[in-house]
Amino acid sequence: MNMNKRMRELKEKMDAKVLEARALLDGENKDVEKSAKLMNEVDELKKEFDLEKRLFDLDQEEAKDSSDKQAKKKAEEGSTKKFAKTVRAMVRKDVTPMSEGVDADGGYTVPEDISTKINEYPSADFSVEPYITTETVSTNKGARTYEKKSAVTPFAPVDEGGAIPPVATPKFERKTYTIGDKGGYVPITNDLLNDSDTNLEDYLVDKLRDKRTATINTEFFTAMTATGGEGQQTAPEDIATINDIKKIINVTIGSAYASQIMVNDDGWNWLDCLEDKNGRPLLTPYGDSNNRVGELSVGGSIVKVIRVPNKVWASTATHMPIIIGDTAAAFKRFDRQQLELKISDVASVTGFNAFEQNGALIRAIMRDDAKVWDKDAFVYGQIAFPEETDGTDEG
Repeated sequence: MNMNKRMRELKEKMDAKVLEARALLDGENKDVEKSAKLMNEVDELKKEFDLEKRLFDLDQEEAKDSSDKQAKKKAEEGSTKKFAKTVRAMVRKDVTPMSEGVDADGGYTVPEDISTKINEYPSADFSVEPYITTETVSTNKGARTYEKKSAVTPFAPVDEGGAIPPVATPKFERKTYTIGDKGGYVPITNDLLNDSDTNLEDYLVDKLRDKRTATINTEFFTAMTATGGEGQQTAPEDIATINDIKKIINVTIGSAYASQIMVNDDGWNWLDCLEDKNGRPLLTPYGDSNNRVGELSVGGSIVKVIRVPNKVWASTATHMPIIIGDTAAAFKRFDRQQLELKISDVASVTGFNAFEQNGALIRAIMRDDAKVWDKDAFVYGQIAFPEETDGTDEG
């Protein structure tokens, strides 16, 4: 099925929620209610997907009609070119020949192959949204109450006729959120909007949606890789072998969380080079042809691996980043307003008055708060790049 970027994003969200719902239903602690809630969310996303597909199909039909008109135009131009070829053959040899290399001698008549369609270079798009928790809220700030984490102690023995001792009462804490605004605008003249062969309005709106995704990605990686703050790691955990990953999953994270691994292209390559004692790779890619998701054999467990493009999550000069743990439990977004897009031909900003200058302003605003919610659910680590050698034998 041909899909545009928005359809791909919706499908990725639906797939992620279906997998999560299946896991809740098939897991040891079955949660039918939460699984059903997730599937209801999938139904809503499916409605939006179907609507987007209808619009996409209409665009395809319009493009086909345009293509048929262009084919007819090319056929007419072909007849003109045949006539011009005959004229060129009739030019006498003792007369200065017409040449497309010289504008005045005919170069002006040769059309340039210039396409006004906006082409985009191949790009590895990535959104962290399927791997985090997003809660839609209706106020600009709020709080959630949690029981503090503590070890559960057993009852004390009681002698016959003896007094029963009190037990420790649970303690509670509150975590807060405060919604902040983020956004931007694009000024454009109506002449350009009306005269361009490309649908610039839709193109610019699509680019603004990309900025929303980039904002959420930046919020996630900035918060998850911060060190030295309150409740945060003092430094990245150094990882050198598969056993280091194994210990983090088995001991540091523990069985309370569903661990997965998130790496960038550099980290993916490092994992892809790991082999067992029989020389078999420990990483098995699956999914699409770009190897965005895979599975890593970690001891007796198979752990999901998520690949992030380097342009989204860059390595340092010496280390590649890695996040191990349950990112959905670790990171939470409170979404007050997904993305508001408005186009006005009467608004004005500093240096540009849309009404006076016969233009338009396209404005995008998103409102959210995003933060590390459970610091115990993940470990931020770093993998040192292998030292490069010059290929000489020092011995």
